[in-house]
Amino acid sequence: MTDKEIDAGRALDQFFAVVRDEARSNPKFASRLVEALGCTVVFRGDDAKHSVDPVQVAMRGPDEFRKTFLSFSAKDLKDLVKEFDLATAGDLKGKNKPPQIVEVMWAGAQSKLHDRGFGR
Repeated sequence: MTDKEIDAGRALDQFFAVVRDEARSNPKFASRLVEALGCTVVFRGDDAKHSVDPVQVAMRGPDEFRKTFLSFSAKDLKDLVKEFDLATAGDLKGKNKPPQIVEVMWAGAQSKLHDRGFGR
């Protein structure tokens, strides 16, 4: 930080330039920003696997959750289960097809929502 003075408009321009750059290089950050704006972000397939948060998607209900995650490969789904700690290895045992894994993910996401006070 410097002692250089600038006007509010320029300070905000610089701030938003940093936010834009980070959003372009960090899809999860971009997703969180868009979610905070109240926009509906649709996550589907290969391009979405690095930016989707299963717990946030679960807040939109089971239909949106299934539509979103049934577009992912079994490997990507298992990676998400691990990354977001949605289930144990035992929970996934014998579940190798996307619909089976998505159901395990749904249960895990619901549990996390409940823990955060959004439970039903």
